[in-house]
Amino acid sequence: MALTQLQFEILNARMDDYEDVEQVYLTINREFLESRAEPNYGQPKYRLVLVIDEMRQMLEDGFIKAHISWDENLAPVSQLNQAALHYYWFAPTDRGKDQWENHHR
Repeated sequence: MALTQLQFEILNARMDDYEDVEQVYLTINREFLESRAEPNYGQPKYRLVLVIDEMRQMLEDGFIKAHISWDENLAPVSQLNQAALHYYWFAPTDRGKDQWENHHR
């Protein structure tokens, strides 16, 4: 199974550290939000809803997992609360790292 470009960018954004949804969104869109050379300067390449939906799918597919929560009562790491994804910090799983490595070559 090959990664989509968005899946790759989501994994790539968190290869060196745990990241929350906001940080992933900003990282994968930074060039488009900041570079005046981009034709759609100030507009994200990937909308937030697409990033969140893809992260939900990647959780289900076992490419990423939650490691830390801002609020363990509302969003426990032991039982992921899909409605509170913005409370979690995520990292790639071994499967996600393998897929990232295969896509990266």
